Amino acid sequence: MESIHYRPPTHRNRDLDFVLAFFFCFFVLFEAREYLKEEEILERAEEDVIIDSQPDYSTLINEKDKDDGDGDGNGDVQMIDTRDSIAVNWDHIIQSKANSCELIQEWKVAPLPVVFMALGRTGSSITWSTVAKIMGDADPKKAIEITGRINEESVKFFTGIPHPLVESWPSDYICDLQHNFTSANLGNEGGVDGDGDSDYDGGGIVGFQWKPYIKTFHTENASSGFKDMANHRIPVIYQTRNPINRRLSNMRHSGHGGDVPAHCDKGDDECMQEQFKFSQQFEFFVGKELKQWLAQDEKHHKMILDGLLNMNVEYIHVTYEELYENENNCVDGWSKIFRLLGLDDKTLDNLTLEEVQSHFGMAKTSSKTHKDLMSNYDEVKKTLVGTEFYDLLN
Repeated sequence: MESIHYRPPTHRNRDLDFVLAFFFCFFVLFEAREYLKEEEILERAEEDVIIDSQPDYSTLINEKDKDDGDGDGNGDVQMIDTRDSIAVNWDHIIQSKANSCELIQEWKVAPLPVVFMALGRTGSSITWSTVAKIMGDADPKKAIEITGRINEESVKFFTGIPHPLVESWPSDYICDLQHNFTSANLGNEGGVDGDGDSDYDGGGIVGFQWKPYIKTFHTENASSGFKDMANHRIPVIYQTRNPINRRLSNMRHSGHGGDVPAHCDKGDDECMQEQFKFSQQFEFFVGKELKQWLAQDEKHHKMILDGLLNMNVEYIHVTYEELYENENNCVDGWSKIFRLLGLDDKTLDNLTLEEVQSHFGMAKTSSKTHKDLMSNYDEVKKTLVGTEFYDLLN
């Protein structure tokens, strides 16, 4: 039998192993750097669209010592004004849960539970308001961004959900809000009378806005929220917008320096005049950075769709463009929303774009093209020619 002798590695073999190990480590570090860079681009894309998201919550926050008329002699304080952000009063929600709050899914018995999922500058405010009005709420309140207006607030929210609510925070929050709205008759005269029944006339929607930031979308408490929404059949309206339009909108409104509001009510001529005074062009980013940003935005969008689908959440996806900029006067985008919310086919067949637009509470503040808004439009166009993103330009 031929004996096998151990041969120690030669210097040449050791040198080759060292070189291979060096290049392997270099490749791993390079890939890690590229991944972190992509995440940074995506996070910046998210943050670029939240500057305007600082609404006035004064109409949604009851004073602690104010009797809200629900019969318990106390104020129902769902939200706490912390100056820089709005925090959920979890103690109040826990108490509501302890009192066996039951979520009502029957429309016109109570406002219908809904979660609106969208980043900033996507038209979420006007869509929520319009849907609420058509569903029967004459004076709808804004859907509060309880999960955070920016990344840091989102992290704080999802790490701060108390243990008794981690498996059911969406339904617990909406249940309490739903019963408050019902007992207060959606802010109109009425409310709970002596027999404990509500004078609520029916209609409307109730819920919150969830900004789906990548840092928190797959956290344990976010996943628990999706499961809870699926179990309670709380539908999600997921709205997006052409990312170039979204970015330009944010650049335009941030250029006001806070002197002009991000939205104007319909008929507010003074506000509109201030908006149209602002006609500055912006230098948009180009080259590899632009293509990476758009690719990451698309990746983010697919991540959200996959998450909703995998968690069995009832949802529809609509775009700002199909709701507000379709050239065929088509009502299909709005019909998708109302079909999700349970309106019957007869009502949907009779729904017209004119009827929907009559419920718009906000005015469009810009109708300019990309060429009008970009000082370097030709360079942006050159970057996108031949790519899957070219059609995003107008």
